[in-house]
Amino acid sequence: MFEPPLDDPAASETAALLAALRRALSGAGWTQARIATELGVGTATVKRWLHGRGLSFQTLGRLCVMAQTSLAELAESSRVVSQLEDRLTLAQEEALTKDTNLSTIFFLIVNGWPPSEATEAFNIPPEEVETHVQRLVRLALIDRLPGGRLRARLSPSHAWQRAPMRRHFERHLKPLFFTMDYGDPHTIFGAETLKLSPLGVAKLRERIEAFRGELRALENEDRRTSSLPAEWYAVLGVARSMKPLIKP
Repeated sequence: MFEPPLDDPAASETAALLAALRRALSGAGWTQARIATELGVGTATVKRWLHGRGLSFQTLGRLCVMAQTSLAELAESSRVVSQLEDRLTLAQEEALTKDTNLSTIFFLIVNGWPPSEATEAFNIPPEEVETHVQRLVRLALIDRLPGGRLRARLSPSHAWQRAPMRRHFERHLKPLFFTMDYGDPHTIFGAETLKLSPLGVAKLRERIEAFRGELRALENEDRRTSSLPAEWYAVLGVARSMKPLIKP
């Protein structure tokens, strides 16, 4: 069982490993309710497992498979990501949002793509990519690993909600969505109009974050199984109040 005593020096490492497991499951689109359904147990049991209570090695192995990872990868991830606790400093966010190419390369690495994808898909020259990679290392945003691999010090599920990223979205991403031709049959979109209480709005925020996890899981599955050519898509999940649009 993964239940070290409170005075066990390995307790912090175990906590970091479990946190990495929770991030991996979330990134693969698994909620506690979905895990419970898949494994035929109660949600409360899953919650206990994900915090190390009553978690057997057999169950840990099954959860790793569901999260599309391994125990070794979790251990490697937990050593670095736990240092930042999935938070960036304002200085790090400001640096990312001041340079679009720098942030593009960082987001690729966070999501498991090699830096070469920045050249192949976004036409950033290789020498510029390497310069940005070196800067990301200096900013303590990524680590160089043996064999030339790179690892981001951030979870793909990180919620970019602070001021620097909001300004970055306003400048660079908002126009991309507002200039779309919604009459084009190839445009992918869905819309719903809902009446929600403040509690419902809070749950809506959670659903949007869960949807991000489902999208990452979809991408991971597509990368593993599809032999068809792929292209990049930007997906936006957003909700706004209808109050300013409704005449009294």
